[in-house]
Parts: sequence; C-alpha cells; structure tokens
Amino acid sequence: MTLQRLVLAAALVASATIPAAAQGGAAGAQATQAPDSRLELALTLFAGGVTMGKVDMDAVVRGDEYRVVSHLQTDGVANAFWKATIQATSSGKLAGKTLTPALYDSFTIRRDGTKQQVSLTYGNAMPRLFAEPAYDTAQWPVKPEDQRNTFDPLTAVMSIVSGSLAQAGNPCGLTAPVFDGRRRYNVEIKKVRDIDIKLDNGQFQGKGMLCQLKYVQVAGFRPTVLRDKDRYPLINVWMTTVKGGTREYTVPVRVWAETSYGVIAAVATILKVDGTARRS
Repeated sequence: MTLQRLVLAAALVASATIPAAAQGGAAGAQATQAPDSRLELALTLFAGGVTMGKVDMDAVVRGDEYRVVSHLQTDGVANAFWKATIQATSSGKLAGKTLTPALYDSFTIRRDGTKQQVSLTYGNAMPRLFAEPAYDTAQWPVKPEDQRNTFDPLTAVMSIVSGSLAQAGNPCGLTAPVFDGRRRYNVEIKKVRDIDIKLDNGQFQGKGMLCQLKYVQVAGFRPTVLRDKDRYPLINVWMTTVKGGTREYTVPVRVWAETSYGVIAAVATILKVDGTARRS
C-alpha cells in the first residue's frame, strides 16, 4: 500500500474531520440557528512517532438536515511522499438514523500546485458528477447500478459515527458503500472486543471497543489494484460512544495499521459534543 492510500484510508474513518480551517465552519454557515447536535473531532496522523498531518471534522445536525465540513492537511514526513490539502463539505437529510446525501463538494491542492474540484449532486439515489479537471470515467468505469444508494465520503463518515448503518447493539458492525465520483468501494467495520481506552496524550480515557476496518475496492480501480486488494492491511480502530443532549456518536479516538512504512496512526486531539470537550 502506498503512503497516499494509507493516509486516505485512515482519514476516511479517522476523518470525523473538522477542517482546521473549518472549525466552526458548519455552524458559521448557518449561524442564525443553533444546532440541535454538533460533533467536533480532530486527529493528528503519525508515522513512527513523527507527525504526518492533521485531519478534522465539524458535523452539525439541525432539524432533519445534517452538514459535515472536513479538512485533511499533510505535514512533516508525509510531504516527502505526498503533499496535499483536501477540504470538503457534505449535506443532506436525516430521518431517524437514515442519511440521504444531497450535495458533496471537495477541493484538493496537491504538492505541485495542481487543483481538483469534485461535486456530487444526489437525486433518486443516483449521484451526478462534476469534476474540474474532468475525470476520465471511461478507462475504469463504475456502472450506474454500482453508484446507486451509495454515500459520498463524508456522509459515509457521518453514517459511521452516527450509527445509522450499525447492527443493533453493535456500533462497530457495519458496511458503508462509498462512491467518490471516480471510485466505488466499501468501508467494512467489525467489532473485535470491548476494551478500556487510555490515550497517551491524555485526551481520552474510558470504555470503548477495538474494531477493525477493511477498505474493499469495488469498481473504478485499475485491474492490478483490484487483483491486489487483499494485500491492503486491516486498519485497527479504538471507538468510543459519547452522548450529547439529543444524539450520541461512536467516534474513533485512535486509528492505526501495520504497513511497509511501519505503524501509521491517527490519534484524537480534540473531541467535543455540543461544545463540551469529552475526555472520558
């Protein structure tokens, strides 16, 4: 697995993501109405104890609507391999625990200064893609039937932390189907066991679960990548459930994987629900 893919895979779950630039971004967009519920989470990415970057998220629920704002910024050793800033937003409807995405936007600036904008607009469970520069979707296509009833990457994260896809009594038992405009994949999570969590940075201590995440390619990948899909390492996640005034969230506080680069990890540095920091 390349460092780029590992950072992105770890970020997908780790990315209960408040953009450093977007802290308060979701609330700022609708400042006239206080949120019914708000989750803020930031994680720092490490390789061998050296900082690789930061990923964070601000998720807000107001009535029957949700909005998620996210940012990923590589730093330190990661920039020697892959330097990027990714900002993204997602919004949609929330009925009970059912999430229905409406609009996803992302903007990427790469090491060489090139930029990529992607939007997915949803209607009848089928996303409509806009990409600038345009994606080549013909070489490794994703069939229309594979795009239906999927989540954008941030709605997938929201589905994980909100428990919308979880099995009854098992917040770590779920599969999130994701289409990012070019690739179709599943994020599969399963519970290993209950654990006591204590982060070395002192940001959280309490009850939780050891879970494992698997990134499963479905379509939109070159054939050699699909053949090698079982070589992707399992990603381990410490998850804990935190409650707010109206909702509860199951969030990752530590994510790590064994790779050819050594252990790559993401560790929570901020965890807030409804504006209150949670350390236990």
